[in-house]
Parts: sequence; C-alpha cells; structure tokens
Amino acid sequence: MERINHHPEEKKARDRSICERLKRLSVFKNAHNILSYMPIHGEVDLHTLFSGKYHSKKLVLPRVKDSTTLDLHEVEDPSNLKPGKFRIPEPGNHHPKMAPDKIDLVLVPGIVFSQNGHRIGYGKGFYDRLLKKTICPKIGIAYEFQMVENISGEPHDIPMDMIVTEKKTHHIKKP
Repeated sequence: MERINHHPEEKKARDRSICERLKRLSVFKNAHNILSYMPIHGEVDLHTLFSGKYHSKKLVLPRVKDSTTLDLHEVEDPSNLKPGKFRIPEPGNHHPKMAPDKIDLVLVPGIVFSQNGHRIGYGKGFYDRLLKKTICPKIGIAYEFQMVENISGEPHDIPMDMIVTEKKTHHIKKP
C-alpha cells in the first residue's frame, strides 16, 4: 500500500501541503469545533492544524463507545491519548464530551476517495453513522494517489463535500 510505504520526508511534505490547503479554505477559517482523527496506517497527519495561531480551534476526536458508536471528546493535548479498541489513540473519559451537532467541520480519513465524494474506510461504518448526526461540511483528507474516478456508494454512505489532497481541493458536485 503506497500510503504506508511513503518515504518519511516525502510524507511530511505532502502532509504540510494538505494542511496549508486546508488553512486557506473558508470552511476551515470559520470553523471553531473541528472533528478530526489520529492518523494510522500512513494516513495524513493533521496535527499542525491545531497548534500555533490555530490553537484557538477546538480539536475534537472520536472515541469508540461500543460496537457501533463513536463518542466525541474535546482534546487540548493529543500527546496524552491512549490506544483504544482498534489501537487508535483516543481521548479518555476525562476529556469533555461534545455533541455531534456542535461540530462545525469534519475532517474524514479513508483508504480511497472518489470524484463523486464517496469513500472507502475500514469497513465498520463508524464514520457514516457519526456523519449522519452532523450538520456541517465534511472534508475527506487523502493523498492524490488515493483518488479514483468513481466508487458506487451504498444508501447508508455519507458523501464528502470536498476532498483535500496535496495537489488540489476536489469540490464535489451534488446531484
């Protein structure tokens, strides 16, 4: 898998490019509560989005509640997270909870994204169930090599509003 076999310096440069592209988006500039993720398996690392002058933005991260549900927690310092059910770093119960309808922007990881806004994740459906509860823009985060022409979505899939890669911002045309 190309995402895992990135040369570390090349990955850092691509991650920086994606973060810079996100910072220029009005939906990012206007968002206060941002649901993000902790990168695994070579996913794009977005940690610089929540430091420096962007520290005023609230980082919200998911935590596995049960076999179908993610809880959302506000996190000030992601360096103190502990591995959760799937060995993904997660906030603990001591981090303040946040309701999905309080989220202003969702940054969504995935394995593959399509030009029509659909994504393939890790197959458990956590994100699609969570995204149904949010009323804000949803941005897929990927490297350009993760983009494909088309993925036929299923009825329960929630398409992205845009996908940001190191090369461009793919704006999704809604039918």
